[in-house]
Amino acid sequence: MLNLNKGSNKAFRSILALLFFISCVTFHTIASAGIKENIAEEYRALGYEEQQKGNLNEALSYYTKATSLGMQNAVLLNDMGVLYEEIDRYGRAEQFYLRAIETDRNYLPPYNNLAYFYQRFGKKKKAAKYFKLRYELGNSMDPWARKAKDELVKIDPQYRQWAMAIEANLLNKELEAKALAEFHQRVNRGQEHYRRGNDLFEEKKYKEALSEYDQVLHLSPKNSKAIEARKKTLLEILKINVKEQSEQAIRRLETGDTLSARHEIQKMLTTIPEEPILISPQYER
Repeated sequence: MLNLNKGSNKAFRSILALLFFISCVTFHTIASAGIKENIAEEYRALGYEEQQKGNLNEALSYYTKATSLGMQNAVLLNDMGVLYEEIDRYGRAEQFYLRAIETDRNYLPPYNNLAYFYQRFGKKKKAAKYFKLRYELGNSMDPWARKAKDELVKIDPQYRQWAMAIEANLLNKELEAKALAEFHQRVNRGQEHYRRGNDLFEEKKYKEALSEYDQVLHLSPKNSKAIEARKKTLLEILKINVKEQSEQAIRRLETGDTLSARHEIQKMLTTIPEEPILISPQYER
């Protein structure tokens, strides 16, 4: 049995009490964080409702409460920038646009908003910087990226050649990606036809198997496996044809029809190749 003296027992109880206290504090911290986050989200939602109604000051009040509770959301910060700009508090508008970009550099609206903001006050160099970033981060299907490019060219026409080079590079990448996707699609379709051909070959359905291998070679003319499989299938078909013709010749001989029998034998001999069959069909691509 483990015996604890009074000093050890007291120390043990102290440790338990400390651990309990730490657990309570940790739980309280986690719970408080969750509550603050929920309240901040409620304030953000209320602010958005007021913003949709055109109640800018009320919306800004709710958004401010949300940020005071620690919410750092790029969408929220950008909306606050818009609101501050609309109520002519320009210093705060610039601050919140910049904060939105710093919070999430992949959230794109504040780039154009900040660029238009600078353009509004004649700060062309700063406006060009953020129009340029907005265009670079967009894509060919992004209407706001195209607007950013148009504004950039208005500021300095020399940007037109720069933008054309970027668009040409993006187009090449898109074409390469499309070609690669189509290639993988052809490969997958070819593999499916090849598997189906093998299954049909095992079932001795040689003509159907041959058709499947032809499909493979239509998609990928240099597929060595399909070429070999097609060759093997043709040989099986030839064996069947030779067998049928020889049986036909025997039946003709048995009935005394030697002329027809001779004809069947000639057909059989012309069917059997003198060299191994090497099939390399041409296909329309």
